[in-house]
Amino acid sequence: MIIQCPSCRTNFFLDEKKFNGLPKKLKCSRCSLIWTSSSKGEPIDVPKLFEPSSTQGLATNEKNQEKVDKNKKPDHPLPVVFNKPQTKKLDFIFWIFLLLLFTSLIIGWNKRVIIVNKFPSLSPVIEIFDSSIKFRGIEINNLSSRISSNENGSPLIVSGSLINQENYIRKVPSIMIIIESIDRTVLMKETIKFNNEFFDYLEIKDFEVKFNNFPEDATNIFVEIIE
Repeated sequence: MIIQCPSCRTNFFLDEKKFNGLPKKLKCSRCSLIWTSSSKGEPIDVPKLFEPSSTQGLATNEKNQEKVDKNKKPDHPLPVVFNKPQTKKLDFIFWIFLLLLFTSLIIGWNKRVIIVNKFPSLSPVIEIFDSSIKFRGIEINNLSSRISSNENGSPLIVSGSLINQENYIRKVPSIMIIIESIDRTVLMKETIKFNNEFFDYLEIKDFEVKFNNFPEDATNIFVEIIE
């Protein structure tokens, strides 16, 4: 089938099968005009700037019009079937990807406790963003205090234990024993470190600390997990 460029009037040959009975956008390989051609090769959507004078209501000399010999293939290059740029489609895919990524991060963050329980190896990574994960499930049990009499006076002894309630091995955190007065003033405090020890599910780690010459107005004892 012979196709004629609406702008430069160059004739081209194009296989009808490329149309599949539907209009197609074409690009002239000579003047680069882009227009829409019907399945029969007739221009149906041409930019105004390139419309021939005949379609603008101006008089034309039919004798000077080049006649198309449908039995002769032109020697000119074939017209190129024009496809719209894919930038908009790629942008759409990009934003969909970002939306899915953002949604996955939100769901993962809300389910971080479940993720750590199923995949303990990810715990150090999640702890970077949520340090409370390292303390979750660690309970303080059997906390008690007593006054012991010896040659050095009557020291206050605070003891207890930590238990791991999560079903994976984890580092034993440091704790701080705090003694307060009735008005919540901190009177004494002591830090206990476990020197990078680890404990398994339901394993217990005992601790004990001695406070010599503790104030008589001490009323409250607290144990705080600090790291």
